[in-house]
Amino acid sequence: MRRVALFSLWLLTVCPNLMAAEFKGLYRTDVAVQSKDESTRNEDIRRALEQVLKRLVRSDAMQSKAVGAMLEKPEQFVLQYEYISKPSADTPLDYLRVDFDSPRLNDALRKSNISPWGEQRPEVLVWLSIEENSEKSIFAADQMPEMDRTLRAAAGENGLPVTAPLWDLTDQQNLNFEDFETGNGERIRQASARYESDAVLAGRLSHEPDGTWDAVWRLYLQNIEETWQGNSPDAPAAIRSGIAGVYSRLAERFIPRTTRETILELKVFGLSSLGAIDRAASNLSGLSQVRKLEMLGVDADYALFKLYVRGDRASLEETLALGRVLRPVANEDRQFSGLTYQLAE
Repeated sequence: MRRVALFSLWLLTVCPNLMAAEFKGLYRTDVAVQSKDESTRNEDIRRALEQVLKRLVRSDAMQSKAVGAMLEKPEQFVLQYEYISKPSADTPLDYLRVDFDSPRLNDALRKSNISPWGEQRPEVLVWLSIEENSEKSIFAADQMPEMDRTLRAAAGENGLPVTAPLWDLTDQQNLNFEDFETGNGERIRQASARYESDAVLAGRLSHEPDGTWDAVWRLYLQNIEETWQGNSPDAPAAIRSGIAGVYSRLAERFIPRTTRETILELKVFGLSSLGAIDRAASNLSGLSQVRKLEMLGVDADYALFKLYVRGDRASLEETLALGRVLRPVANEDRQFSGLTYQLAE
């Protein structure tokens, strides 16, 4: 194996990151306020910090003493804040917009052995079937703008990148309402393939005689399917509950349970040019779990990297599966115990 030139190593630091989806603005949030008085500001900042933490950590971590202590002194994590107004049906509503100091916040979490979830997250395609007053319909963003706003607001609160299907002629040929009623995972997956999302959420919402909404949710991620149900007072609440359920299930898979650092070696095959090497390295270095990346050398058909990873090997493999830049391949070298991947075309 030969060493790479310094010029190549420099290129690795400037290439853009290639990931499936990134959620920007994780550390900024707006909370509705009743007053702009200083006497209530600290409580409003506490609510803002709680909202940000809910999209950074696992659900069980929110109950920890460490997070409780952070919420007792939220002002220490504030970068800046301002009061803004947003239009509403009647009169504009006042909000407090808070930007939190991400390095300081993440450092406090890691010191308490709580891993924060970075910006690289699964992009979720959301299908919704709705049954109300004996009428059945499939969610289309351009035809149901209010429901679309609710969906995207819920996704923003949970820090999830979402996309909605077009529900055009192609979708209508591939799916029907019965597929959502029966939970036909095979047809839903096939119809979703054209959107190239990382995960698929299929929700079935039913307006009940008592005025509440029943919901059945199915999450398709790689080869896994999870199903859960809920009942909410109205359709927006049902959607918010469904998206929160997606976050908790994805967080369980992608957020490491420990901040303990793991050192791993990783081979990437299919690197036929300097550009291909840079593409692979950029993908790896852009992962929030990777604290440091070193290139140990290149051979005729692969490059060898050393990764300093926050968390364990399994969580890194889950994250790598999202990017579609690297795909796992069989390790044919019995003396190599690291990870083996192929650069995708």
